[in-house]
Amino acid sequence: MSSLPPHTALEMPALSPTMSQGNLTSWNVKEGQEVAAGDVLAQIETDKATLDWENQDDGFVAKLLVQPGAKDIPVGTPLLVLVEDEADAGKFADYSPSAAADGGGGGGETAAAAPEHAAEEGSGSGSADAKAAASGGYEHHEVNHRIGPAAAFHLRLAGVPAGAIKPTGPNGIVTKGDVLAAIEAGLKAQPQAQQKAPAEKPAHAEPRAEQKAPQQAQQAQPTPAPAPNHAVAQAPDHAAAQRRRRKPGEPARFTDLPNSQIRKIIAQRLLESKRTVPHLYVRKDARLAVVTSLRAALKEQGRKVSVNDFVIRAVALALAEVPAANARWDAKSGAAVPAGSVDVSVAVATDKGLITPIVAKADMKSLSQISAEVRELAAKARANKLKPEEFMGGSFSISNLGMFGTDRFAAIINPPQAGILAIGGTQRRVVGGQDSKVGVEELMTVTLSADHRVIDGEVAAAFLAAFAANIANPIKLLGG
Repeated sequence: MSSLPPHTALEMPALSPTMSQGNLTSWNVKEGQEVAAGDVLAQIETDKATLDWENQDDGFVAKLLVQPGAKDIPVGTPLLVLVEDEADAGKFADYSPSAAADGGGGGGETAAAAPEHAAEEGSGSGSADAKAAASGGYEHHEVNHRIGPAAAFHLRLAGVPAGAIKPTGPNGIVTKGDVLAAIEAGLKAQPQAQQKAPAEKPAHAEPRAEQKAPQQAQQAQPTPAPAPNHAVAQAPDHAAAQRRRRKPGEPARFTDLPNSQIRKIIAQRLLESKRTVPHLYVRKDARLAVVTSLRAALKEQGRKVSVNDFVIRAVALALAEVPAANARWDAKSGAAVPAGSVDVSVAVATDKGLITPIVAKADMKSLSQISAEVRELAAKARANKLKPEEFMGGSFSISNLGMFGTDRFAAIINPPQAGILAIGGTQRRVVGGQDSKVGVEELMTVTLSADHRVIDGEVAAAFLAAFAANIANPIKLLGG
C-alpha cells in the first residue's frame, strides 16, 4: 500500500467504566460525508445500553472499517478513518488497519498499542527444542511489545514466541506479515487450514488461520483461546467434530442462542456479586390497604400513580431515615462509604436485558414527580435511548416482580451498591390484629438483599421497618 495522507483512525470507545467490548448497531454516516464535532457517528451497544457515539473533530469520513451489526468488538479497535481534506477521502478505498500496521500506511494517528504482555504470548514454558520447532528455526530477536491484533492472533494460533520473529515494522514492531513469513518458512501447514479471509471483509475481522502449528509446537504451547465473535472462526477441527457425534443413549444437544452485550455483562456481574458479596436476606410484610384506597382516590382525580411509584417514594424516605443502609463497600479502604444522596435504581426489563435507570435524589421529589420520571425513564430504556448519567451510578436498587404474579423472591445485589429490595405481589391474607381479632388484609412481601459488610441485621431491620411504616401510612408520601 502506498503512503497515505494524514488521517485519524477512530476506535471503539469505552462508553461506560465497565465496557471492554461493544456491538456496532448501525452507522449514522457514510463514506465521503463531512462531519462536525458533536455529530452522531454510530449507535453502539455497550454493557449498559445502546448509546450514540459522537464525533469529536471536524473532517470527512474516508473509510468505514466495520460493518453494521458487528458484535463483540474490543475497545480500541479502529472503526472509522477520518481525514481533514475531502480530496483525500477517496484514497482510502483499500485501507485496512492490518495493512497499515505492516508498514504501508504513513501519516496516520492510529489506535492505541496492544497490551504490553501481547508480545510474550505463545512463549510458553516448553523445552528449547520445542520452542525452536515452533519458531521455525528463527533466532531470537528483541521486539517492541506493541503488536497488532492480527499479528498477535497468528502468534497465538501457531504457538510461535514473538521473540523468534524477525520484526520489519517501524520501531521493531512485529507485523502480521512477519508472522506469516515465519510460518511459511519453518512450519508445515495442513492443507485444510489454508484459508484466507477476503479483502472486502470488515477490517476488524481477523483472517482465517492459514497454517496450523505442528504437534510438537502445540505440546510446547498452551492451547490458544477461541477467537471472539467479531473475528472469523478458525478452520473446523474435523476430528473434534467426529468426537462430538451423538452416541446411542446420549442426550440431545442444544443450540446456543446469541446474547446481547447487556445480557453478557449482566451474567458476569451477577456471578461476580454472588461470589464476592456476602448476601444478607431479611424479609417483611407491608400493609397496602391504605395505598390501594389512595390510588383509587387519585385515579378519580385523573392522577395515575402505580404501586411501584409508592414503593420508590417509600424506599427513598426510608433510606433518608436510615442512612446507614444508603452506602457502599469500598474494597480499597475496607470500609463502608455513605452515599452522598438517595439515588434509587429501578429495574426495567427490555428486550435486550435488564437495565436500572436512576431516580436521582428521590427523597427530595414528590410522588407525582417520581411517577412522571419513572415513566419517562422506562420508555427511554425500552427504546435504548438512556443517557449514561441516567443509568450509571445509583445508591440502592428496587426490583419489582409483583406485577408478574410473583409472591416473593430474593434479588442479587448490584455492586458497588449494598442493597436491593425485591418487591412481591399483593396478596389478601388472613391475619390476627393486636386486639386478637382475625381479619383479611392486603399484604406485600418485600425481601432486602444486603451486603453484610455494609448493612448488618439491625440496620436491615430498621430500614424495613421504616419502609413498611411509610407504605402503611402513604399520606406523607405525597409531599416533596
